[in-house]
Amino acid sequence: MRISTSMIFNNGTNGIQNLQSDWYKLQNQMSTGRRILSPADDPIGASEALLVSQSQGVNQQFLDNQATARSQLNYVETTLGSVTDNMLSIVELASDAGNTTYSAAQRSMIAEELKQRMSSLVGLANTRDGTGLYIFSGYQSTTEPFQINTAAAAGVAHSLGANTYVNYSGDAGKTELQVSASKTMATSESGLDAFVQVKDAQGVVTTKSIFDGVQNMVEILDGTRPYTTADYTQALKDINTSLNHVATVRASVGARLNALDSLTSSGEDVGLLYDTRLSELQDLDYTKAISDFSRVQMQLEAAQLTFKQTSQMSLFNIL
Repeated sequence: MRISTSMIFNNGTNGIQNLQSDWYKLQNQMSTGRRILSPADDPIGASEALLVSQSQGVNQQFLDNQATARSQLNYVETTLGSVTDNMLSIVELASDAGNTTYSAAQRSMIAEELKQRMSSLVGLANTRDGTGLYIFSGYQSTTEPFQINTAAAAGVAHSLGANTYVNYSGDAGKTELQVSASKTMATSESGLDAFVQVKDAQGVVTTKSIFDGVQNMVEILDGTRPYTTADYTQALKDINTSLNHVATVRASVGARLNALDSLTSSGEDVGLLYDTRLSELQDLDYTKAISDFSRVQMQLEAAQLTFKQTSQMSLFNIL
């Protein structure tokens, strides 16, 4: 077979260029730590890595949603905790007022303290979050949910309707977030459920809001209404029912927080599996890469040296 000078030069040049390309690729792989720099390096691996990356992104979005839901629910739970503490103080004061040895003046003093507790209770019900939105307004988050009903008649038992002591301006809506592929979770509580529609131990909605029960006790004790044992007993029962209702709502929020903890733990485990699989598909084996880099470098240097020597061959050198 006859080999021409041009064939020697072309083959030598192509060989050097191919080795330079391999050397450059290995250099890039080691500098990035990635085995797959383009789909051409491993079409099947690149395709699987894309699918895993997409799944990982979706999982991370759910984790972000869970973090947001947890933050919002923690705020609601903390506020309901303060409401519970306030209601416990109200129950204690109201129970003390039932002492038959107390005079009207002493009961009036307790009523004054209950009025302060009522003011705190309304303030907690109108709590805003860090962005200035009301957390118990339902979907009407820019509207203050609770206002004293100035049209309510004093001296008459307060109950839901025209003579309720505090009006509610929000709605029954609860904001929700998609916290997993199959689960949507409420991240708030409406004031209607938390403060207005008080439920008894059987889950039946009573006719009085939390505020109605407390205000009835205030008016019984301060002399606005005649003090009777029957009215006092009913008001105390309503306050205790309200306390139990708030505890139930708070427990519901706590259950959602526990569910979020489980979802987050599971999501983080899945995220770790995605990270591991992506590492297997994309990450570079440095031991092999360094060995290949040294081998290709040696081949390139040998090719360059032989090409140089071949290119300098000439009959004129021996004439």
